[in-house]
Amino acid sequence: MKTCLRSCWLSAVPLALLAAARVADAAESSPRPNIIFLLTDDQRDNTLGAMGYPSVKTPNLDALMRDSVRFTNAYIATPVCAPSRVSYFTGMPERVHGVGFSSSYALTDAQWEQTYPALLRKAGYHTGFIGKFGVEYYTFKGRSQDKFDFWYGHDGWTKFLPKDDDSPSTTPYHGAKENVVTFIMGEGMAQFLDTAPKEKPFCLSVSFNVPHGSQTTSMFTAYPTWPRMTRPANENPKLKGSPFYDTLYRDLDISLPADTCTDPYRFIPKFMMDQDKGRRQTYSYNYDLSTCREHHVRYYQTITGLDHVIGGLLADLKRRGLDQNTIILFGSDHGLLMGEYGMGGKGLLLDLATKIPCIIHDPRTPQALRGRQLDQIVSSLDYTRTILDYAGIEAPAEMEGHSLRPLVEGKETSWRDELFLESLFTMRDNPFQEGMRTSRWKYIRMYDGVMNFKETDVDFRGRDPEFEMLFDLEADPSEHRNLATDPTHTAILAELREKTAAHSSAINQRRADYMKTHSVQLRTAGAAKKPRK
Repeated sequence: MKTCLRSCWLSAVPLALLAAARVADAAESSPRPNIIFLLTDDQRDNTLGAMGYPSVKTPNLDALMRDSVRFTNAYIATPVCAPSRVSYFTGMPERVHGVGFSSSYALTDAQWEQTYPALLRKAGYHTGFIGKFGVEYYTFKGRSQDKFDFWYGHDGWTKFLPKDDDSPSTTPYHGAKENVVTFIMGEGMAQFLDTAPKEKPFCLSVSFNVPHGSQTTSMFTAYPTWPRMTRPANENPKLKGSPFYDTLYRDLDISLPADTCTDPYRFIPKFMMDQDKGRRQTYSYNYDLSTCREHHVRYYQTITGLDHVIGGLLADLKRRGLDQNTIILFGSDHGLLMGEYGMGGKGLLLDLATKIPCIIHDPRTPQALRGRQLDQIVSSLDYTRTILDYAGIEAPAEMEGHSLRPLVEGKETSWRDELFLESLFTMRDNPFQEGMRTSRWKYIRMYDGVMNFKETDVDFRGRDPEFEMLFDLEADPSEHRNLATDPTHTAILAELREKTAAHSSAINQRRADYMKTHSVQLRTAGAAKKPRK
């Protein structure tokens, strides 16, 4: 039986509801909670031991998950790092906030004032940021430090061993005791807690660099000299003896995806996405069996390393007496392909790239309501409203998504039964993509993309899709059997086409309305769109 809110209301519904109501009332009268948002990079769903992935050792996150609520169908607003982070901050999809690798727009100071860190800061929260900002490097350069009360972030792609490098992105970390970026971030968390004023609640955003490819490749050599996993990372003498980065998982019988090194065009045709126009080069280690195995080893190692640092944070909160009034949210900027479909990388709307781990811990939740795994369809845009809800702050009208707090607290509430998905990342020959996820079906449609796109480029009215995918997630959860051309599924295909078109038109209208009332700024004056092919 599924452990879901709709089909499994524990055994004593009235008792659970009464307890949830009591704790909600108590929470309203207690001091405002502290909030910590832990964001990983490239970590796909189901990559913790407690999620049924026993090969990976994540004892601290496993324990946190068993004491929290996990959402098993959580999707990212857009499956690539920079626009995903902007969406987390703003609570809006990329097509509305307008900021991404492939768009024409930059994030403005006015837009930042409507993000969750800015709103919490205005409301009296002490705010902090640690790790990979991600937005600054592309559109917000040099303007992020003063947006938080505590800044321990970095610009650009800092390396796995950042003190080996003198680039500006590593400067904030040169005074650290450690030389592994994940552990340096742990030092930053302790500094934040040391300096946070006791008379204020705090909100700390922690953005890990791992298990992103820039980290797993640079475990061995200086990025960007990219050896592409051709040698074991523990040949680096600086990793010798490490309980995480030396021999861990190297003797593990890793079962690589069956699709590794097979023809990727069985799934997405070459005319739609040419693997040789960036994807095969950028993620070359996933296109060879030996280097794909090395990637898996390093991927697992870095996840276990971040788990250890998170364990230190949890212990520090308890030691300081902060654990009983600190909300913790855990998520990722997107998932990742690691040989599946014969590909590597992200940017696609397939579940492996789009689904994320989603855990919310509220220590005030009754014990009977902890440890649940809920199957509601969740968006990363829900995180933003959830954070504001816990802080007691009304969200701006343009923020989309829904607060997850009622579900965490076991309250009966209406919830979405479908979710619109999009990916507008067009580098590496990725097409424009949009689609729908329902309780059973996934529909994806693709259009040839352009760089530096503007609003007219993502208005697909009157345009026939160039390629479509349809998956029955009940019969085919791995999304390998495309039913879009199967004549027995014409009815559901037509229904999902219509729903996707309606959502697409609505999101374009929200962007048009947003531009009437909000300041937007072109990233480069007079930027012209460049054909992708």
